[in-house]
Amino acid sequence: MMAYTSFYKGIAFVEGGITNAKVIRPNVSAKLGGFGSHLKTLADVKDILVEQCISSNANAVINFKYGQKTKLFAIDDMVFYGSGDLAVLDQQTLQELHEKFD
Repeated sequence: MMAYTSFYKGIAFVEGGITNAKVIRPNVSAKLGGFGSHLKTLADVKDILVEQCISSNANAVINFKYGQKTKLFAIDDMVFYGSGDLAVLDQQTLQELHEKFD
């Protein structure tokens, strides 16, 4: 069974591993927090990871994990985070992911 996948700005975000993926940069992460962070979204985190993919010539983030946290008594202190491995997927794998998840 293939892990859940979404596409954002041409990059595949795969919530699991892909056996034939070539990992370019393992364990990358993005985190947005602090003042005004309540106005951020998962898309803002993905923007950071997309830029990292582009600079590394990767076309996917595999083992993608994401979420948000808030502090109990802080009104404007929310943190959005995402992490995974930057990877290159072959065209056949990308096509299969598009067919299954688009």
